[in-house]
Amino acid sequence: MDDEATHLSLGEVRRIIGRLRGPDLVRLSLLGRVWAAGLRYHDADDLLYEALDRILSGRRLWPSEVPLPAFLSQVMRSIASQWRQEDRREPLREDETEQIFDDEAHDPSATYEMDDLTSRMRSALASDPLALAIFEHILADSDRDEAQRALGIDATQYDTARRRMANRLFDDFHSGWAYAP
Repeated sequence: MDDEATHLSLGEVRRIIGRLRGPDLVRLSLLGRVWAAGLRYHDADDLLYEALDRILSGRRLWPSEVPLPAFLSQVMRSIASQWRQEDRREPLREDETEQIFDDEAHDPSATYEMDDLTSRMRSALASDPLALAIFEHILADSDRDEAQRALGIDATQYDTARRRMANRLFDDFHSGWAYAP
């Protein structure tokens, strides 16, 4: 039996995933929460987006007989397992990160560059107050629930605004991160 007969083509995968709607994404996000439990550096959204990226890029082949929820659940489980193994192999990662930030705190040019970048990112998001507010909460290291309460929004509104924020920043900064208003 050849590979094409046992797996969906990228076109079929894109069509199926393109048909996903809000309730479908909420259910998939809930599955992501199950598998993301206990991850130190990633959340359910990271897990879901990484799974979708791997599937849409063709790095994970979708067996034709497996339904979408089951397949995505297993892809997320696999990624979560991989990330947990990486976390165990890098037990000093937090200490190293703190050291990097300590070094940057003493380097005025690094501080200026970070301040300049965040200022340009705020400018890029100025036309979308909710996306800008979420950006500020991310900078303040607020958790998702905290940000939702502070902004008076539900999970769907948060996710939508966060995607708009990420898309805007990616569109404006991804090619060399040189945004010029």
